[in-house]
Amino acid sequence: VSPHIDDALLSCGIRMQRHLALGHEVVVLDIFSAGTNSENRKAEEQVAQSRLGAKPFFLDELDAPDRDHKYESLLDLFHSAPEQTDYIDHVKNRIAAFFVEHDVTMAFFPLAAGTHIDHQIAYEAGRRLNHKHTRFYEDRPYIIWPGILKSRMNQIGSNAKVADASREAMQQAVGSYHYLDHFMPGGKYRGEALPLYLAGLDRAAPVKLKAWEEVMVATEAELKKLYDALAAYESQMPFIYDSYDTFIRDSLAYQKFENNGKAYAERLWTLEG
Repeated sequence: VSPHIDDALLSCGIRMQRHLALGHEVVVLDIFSAGTNSENRKAEEQVAQSRLGAKPFFLDELDAPDRDHKYESLLDLFHSAPEQTDYIDHVKNRIAAFFVEHDVTMAFFPLAAGTHIDHQIAYEAGRRLNHKHTRFYEDRPYIIWPGILKSRMNQIGSNAKVADASREAMQQAVGSYHYLDHFMPGGKYRGEALPLYLAGLDRAAPVKLKAWEEVMVATEAELKKLYDALAAYESQMPFIYDSYDTFIRDSLAYQKFENNGKAYAERLWTLEG
């Protein structure tokens, strides 16, 4: 389940390849796939998923800024609470109907690290759907900023054991990752948003969710195939990973921070509670 066109492939591209290699059918449901530039992005999605062998489907809910003009503000887009419960249930019900129609046996939802409002809605829908085989994936590229995962686990009240990041380390890392130039542009927005992200390191909700992790380490061949598919997102990739070298550099820098790892890894979370 992909909030936007590109989220699933960015976050689960290795797992998708493994399932396809086993002969499983992999379908990607893009939720917020209507709105500005949507037809071009859908065409990109068809090409990107075809390079792996997955099948994209489009729910055609409106992207947040097209759904509500307040989300044209980056501060509201990334730092608003999920919308009214009726809309979350509407999205959940549409996803549930898709699962029945396509006989979905295992589902992957975003964890909503980075707290984009559309990712939060997708996460909440996944929690409410309560599908018996649901996992939550770490949203890339947001997750590679040290501290984002810890902040998100604090926010949802999870007991997950993840790497700590100090406020100083998180602040210093802003200039270290290519995508953050787009995600956290300098100027007024950065001045307003950075303190909100830093506060998440210390502001933990009461623990209500038990968390188990599952890690999958990529091979070099899988990484090259993944980047070849990602390159089809011509409207987005210049802002995220403008080259294969950037993709590897930023990803490995995150792995070194998270667990002193030296290989690209995707992580899923089972959340109960």
